[in-house]
Amino acid sequence: MLYQLTFFMIGTPLNVWAFMRTNRHIRAGGVESRLVRLSRQLLIAHIIVLFVYGVWRSYWFFNIVWVQGDLLCKVFSFCSALPFHLWSNMVAAIALDMLCCITSPLSSYRNGANRVSWLIAIAWILAILCASPMLLLRGTVKIYPDEDDSYEQCYPLIQKFSEEALVMFNFFHVITTFYVPLTIVVICYSLIGLSLKKQMNERKLLQDGGDKGRNYRHSNTKVRFLRASLAIICTFFFTWLPYQILALLRVFCGEGDTACTAIISKLNWLQAIIIASTCINPFLYQFGSDRKSHCSANCSTFESTGTVVNGVKVYQNPNSACSSGVRTEPNICSAKKKEAKFMYPSRKTFSIH
Repeated sequence: MLYQLTFFMIGTPLNVWAFMRTNRHIRAGGVESRLVRLSRQLLIAHIIVLFVYGVWRSYWFFNIVWVQGDLLCKVFSFCSALPFHLWSNMVAAIALDMLCCITSPLSSYRNGANRVSWLIAIAWILAILCASPMLLLRGTVKIYPDEDDSYEQCYPLIQKFSEEALVMFNFFHVITTFYVPLTIVVICYSLIGLSLKKQMNERKLLQDGGDKGRNYRHSNTKVRFLRASLAIICTFFFTWLPYQILALLRVFCGEGDTACTAIISKLNWLQAIIIASTCINPFLYQFGSDRKSHCSANCSTFESTGTVVNGVKVYQNPNSACSSGVRTEPNICSAKKKEAKFMYPSRKTFSIH
């Protein structure tokens, strides 16, 4: 109970601060990139985890017994599962969005915002659907019902559902919470790596040896993208994997297997690693919030590096293309020059009287 309260007191202000920071950034006229939109959903999941486990669960442990009734028991069980499903779903959504942005940058520039909206909606719907069985399978259970000192706990309803049904749901919960999203992440980033390798090879064919400045800018963009991707993958994988292995072991442990039960009871603290990661992730998810002048609303990465399409380098940001001296879509540079001339006339056109 102590570690849950500690994480709540540390993690909640950090996550709320990070969430409000993105709100201030948007109100100040900053650009809400796709990564920022997805990271905001992750912050919401973190806040729910911290509240449910830091406050509600600690109150339960403080009372030792469940004193809040059957309805709140069901709500608590649902809220305990929902944020973890949402968390892993959003990590998978980030991977899918990155894959689309890297492999189809022109389509991402046009449809990226709508795609992210759909990804967020689907992630929430799937999280609610996967957590909703908790409303049926858990409730208040009387301990020692035939004695005067009987009490209630919030447990699986073993008197209503068979052991096989409860085991199957536990297996479903573990798989959908971690292993399915992890599989999506691994596949997406493997395809991203192959696509980046192909793009780098094509880019080398178009660049001459004297274009070192532009090559340096391209490298910086790739490094920023890879660092952000690596941060998300590593925190999700290393903080979730130990407890998820334990959860899978709990599913397959037999009721009479005392050795397995003893191991599980000693390693239950591994869940604290996942909760502790909510205090670290707000710093990792802010990689896109300060790039007001470098990131557009429809493409969160590789905005200024360009993409080879039919032998012609096409840029997501026309300003980057006009300043680079390479071939771009027709009339982009001339249009930008006319726009700049109209917006910023020369000093000779002004006179002071």
